[in-house]
Amino acid sequence: MAKKRAKKMPAVQEEKDVKRVRLDLSPADYSRLERCARERGLSKSSYSRQAVLEQIRVDEGRKGAI
Repeated sequence: MAKKRAKKMPAVQEEKDVKRVRLDLSPADYSRLERCARERGLSKSSYSRQAVLEQIRVDEGRKGAI
C-alpha cells in the first residue's frame, strides 16, 4: 500500500487583499494582550483582530440606537 504524500504548500503565501494597521501599546497593555491571547490559544495578532472587530460590531450597534 502506497503512502499518500502531504499536500505541497507554497513557501510564500499569496498576498491577501487586506489593509494593515499598527497598534502601539504600553508595556502593561502589551502584557495584558499577551496573557489574554495565550489563555485563548491565539496569537497576539489574532486576538487583537478579534477584539477590534468585536468592538466595531458594538460601536455599529450603538449608531443605530442613537
